[in-house]
Amino acid sequence: MPRRYNFFILAAIITALTWASPPLSASKLPRGEPHKEAAIPSRYHPFWWAQIDFTKAQGVPWDDADFERLARDGMNGVEINMDWADIEPQPGRFDFQLLDRYMAEAAKAHLKLYLLFWESLWAQKQGKNPPPWITARDVASDGVPAMEPPWWDESSRRAYFDYMARTIDHVKNSPGFGGVYGSYGWLDSEWGAAPRGSHGVTGYATADIRAYYRWLPHEYKTIGDLNRQWHTSFVRWSDVPVPRPGDSLFPLYQRFRQYSVEEAFDAFSRLIRQHTNAPLLYSWGGGISGGIGPSVQGNDPDTFFRIAKKYHAIVNLDDVDTTGFALLFGSLARSYGVPLLNEWTPWRKGQELEIPQWLGHIGLAAPYEVGEDFFIYPPPAQRIYIAEGWQAYKEWRSTLVKVIRGRTPEQPVAVIVPMRRISLSADLNPYPDLPQKLSDFWRHYRVLPHFITDEQVLRGIVRLDQFRAVVDLGNEISTLPPLRVYSTRHPVLKRLEQALPYLRPYAEVTPAYDPLEIVPTVEGRNVWLTLANCNDTQAYDGTVAFDPAAVGLHSAGAFSVEDARTGRQIPAARSADGKIEWKVSLPHAGFQVVELKLSNMAAK
Repeated sequence: MPRRYNFFILAAIITALTWASPPLSASKLPRGEPHKEAAIPSRYHPFWWAQIDFTKAQGVPWDDADFERLARDGMNGVEINMDWADIEPQPGRFDFQLLDRYMAEAAKAHLKLYLLFWESLWAQKQGKNPPPWITARDVASDGVPAMEPPWWDESSRRAYFDYMARTIDHVKNSPGFGGVYGSYGWLDSEWGAAPRGSHGVTGYATADIRAYYRWLPHEYKTIGDLNRQWHTSFVRWSDVPVPRPGDSLFPLYQRFRQYSVEEAFDAFSRLIRQHTNAPLLYSWGGGISGGIGPSVQGNDPDTFFRIAKKYHAIVNLDDVDTTGFALLFGSLARSYGVPLLNEWTPWRKGQELEIPQWLGHIGLAAPYEVGEDFFIYPPPAQRIYIAEGWQAYKEWRSTLVKVIRGRTPEQPVAVIVPMRRISLSADLNPYPDLPQKLSDFWRHYRVLPHFITDEQVLRGIVRLDQFRAVVDLGNEISTLPPLRVYSTRHPVLKRLEQALPYLRPYAEVTPAYDPLEIVPTVEGRNVWLTLANCNDTQAYDGTVAFDPAAVGLHSAGAFSVEDARTGRQIPAARSADGKIEWKVSLPHAGFQVVELKLSNMAAK
């Protein structure tokens, strides 16, 4: 679910370890970066983070006892939300006193502190991000002024980049420094949401429009090229309008907005890498369609994964408790080869149901999952999220680390998510229920296809010839040349259910019960299964039948089934068709991790 903007987001911490596969050599780093490999975490030493605001309520600083409490709770890092106005109250005048104190206190507790930078404001942070001396403001498409600075205001950008660089340089040699969250604009929706009283979208300040007219000839070279692509007849660049939502050329402005996001993230990432090789993270939240999706704010997941690949960074999925996003981002992490950090943003009400979903989804990104973070850890006196969620986070930490050591056994079928069409559509909400459709399909049939995007296909990031069949959800075969070529030899399907003959369920439950989410990860001859009862009123009692062959293991030989948290043996039997069966009893919103030890069962 989207990050709750009425709370605040913080900055991150961790251990600067090396990813399981070696990073690119220094000679392959983008120009301008240090000649040193960027630090990437290890799934064998994952991050367990809490997020905190820069100060407690009423501006009270955090202290030694707070950091010590987090360390005792099993955290190895703390994300701390930076308030620009507190660090740079006046242009060029920096106050690092409180940040230095936090660095020292975190180090004393054997924690790393991760700085979360962001430039634009949320309602309760007026006067902080940006500071009052940044006076330029964005404008929505219907003329209503916004709260955040214009995306392309060069003065604001220079000031923000200087603030990041000066702060990183000041703390990067501190033993408490862990890394950086990079951002520009709103934290995890890029362009700001529509201001109060507006029915439009932001990004129409004078600075943005000037940048748009600079971008047009850069993108299309000649006015004739633009006319051919958009079926128009403009004579000069100044004839091209500035399209608003509802205009036929609005997708053209959307393309400019996407370029803007990628250009800014590339620019600040290059800057950060000139100053540190510590872990760098990008936060992604919101949606893939609708009011907080790319149709409005350039929130295209491919953009984040591409830049993360370039700068050896980590993508942070804020919406990990949302099943459709967890499925998609797990697949994207594997196809891009980019580490993924999962974040849970619970509702104040209804967290009980979200807890098993969030815990169970950790295996969906294996082997690229590198840990979890918890939004938001308030002072102990303000027990907003702590009661159920924080307790579950602490209690399951040592068990879940085992789950992410394996790999998620994706099957050789691809589902193409039409991100390009979503991002560039004139319709601001072309696929409103797409995440739910992905979730329902996986929950009901318990199969694991690859979830890829049309953009990955166009850029050659994913090869289609590795798949037995492809589901073209957006009917994009006419605009994806690799898919047309693929279709001459392989089936291209239109609906998710049409892929079932090419997939093999890895689990069945009797009686049937879709709210029971089962995530498998495979490590050698062992299989880890998370079982999450995603129903907050109904318990489940039934039988799970697991099919080793569906995850690439032989269906023969000795086996055992254990409760991974307690080590208790679970009575199980082999069915006539080779499946392993055992009884399951989960309370409402219940969660369990099961380990199947498959002795003498070599991988196929």
